[in-house]
Amino acid sequence: MSASPVSIPAPTQRSLRISMKGISERIGWGGVVAGGVLALLFLVAIFAPLLAPHDPNQVSLGEAYASSSSQHWLGTDATGRDILSRLIVGSRTALLGPLLVVVFATLIGTAIAIFAAWRGGLTDTVAVRILDILFAFPAILLAILSAAVFGAGLTAVVLAIGIAYIPYVARVIRSEAVRQRALPYITACEAQGQSALRVCSRHLLPNLLPLIIAQMTVSFGYAMIDLSAVSYLGFGVQPPTADWGEMVANGQPGILLGHPTEALAASALIVVAVLCFTVLGQRLGAPKERRL
Repeated sequence: MSASPVSIPAPTQRSLRISMKGISERIGWGGVVAGGVLALLFLVAIFAPLLAPHDPNQVSLGEAYASSSSQHWLGTDATGRDILSRLIVGSRTALLGPLLVVVFATLIGTAIAIFAAWRGGLTDTVAVRILDILFAFPAILLAILSAAVFGAGLTAVVLAIGIAYIPYVARVIRSEAVRQRALPYITACEAQGQSALRVCSRHLLPNLLPLIIAQMTVSFGYAMIDLSAVSYLGFGVQPPTADWGEMVANGQPGILLGHPTEALAASALIVVAVLCFTVLGQRLGAPKERRL
C-alpha cells in the first residue's frame, strides 16, 4: 500500500509575506505614516551631499537674508548660506547624535537589566539603587558639564546623554525581564542544563526584543530634543557644521528682522521628527488591540 503524499506547510511562508495591509494592522496607519516620514528623513541624511543644491557652509554676505527664489528655495541666512542645503546636510548630525545615544544607552541598559533580573536578590537591589541615583541627573545638565570639562562637541555630549539615558532603558527592560524570568520556558531551559548565558541570549533576549525596539524608538525622539537643546545653547555641534538645533539659535536674530525661515524650518523638522518617533514607538509598544 503506497503512502499518500503529504504536503508539509512552510513555517516561514506567512512571515515572508509582508504587505502594507499587514504592517498597518500591526502598528496602525498612524505608525505607517510616521515610519514613512522617518524613512524619508534617514534617506535624506544618507544622501545629503547629493541632495543639497549648494555648499551648506559657503558664505556670501552680498546675499544675506535673501528671499525665496529659484536659486535659494528657502532663502539664505545672515551670512548668505543656503538654508535648504543646511537643513538637508544638518539632518546628518540631527539623526546621528540621537542614534549614537540610543544605541549606547540600550546596549548598556539592556545588559544591566538582564543581569539584574537573572541574578535577583542583592544584585538586583543594588542595580536598582544605582539606576535610581542616575535618575537624579538630568541629561542636559550632564551634557553641559561634560562639554565644560572636555570641550564642546558632539562626542562628549553624546556620551553624557547616553549615560543619562541608561536608567530609563534599564528600568523598563528589567521589569519585563523579571516577569519573563519567572515563566516556565526559562525553568525548562535551566532543567535541560543550559547555561545562564545561553538562556539569556537565545531565549530571554529575543522575547525582550519587541520592548527594546519600542523603547529605542521613543528614546530616539527624546534624545533628539536633548541634543538639539544642547546645540542651541552652543555646547553641541559647533559652527560652521550644520545642525538643526544650531540653526534654531542662529536664526533667532532673523525673526526680529522679519526673516524667520531658518529658525522656523529647523524647529519644524525637529518637531516632526520627534512626533514621528514618539508615535511609532508608542504603536510598537502598545497592545495589539489598542493599535489604531
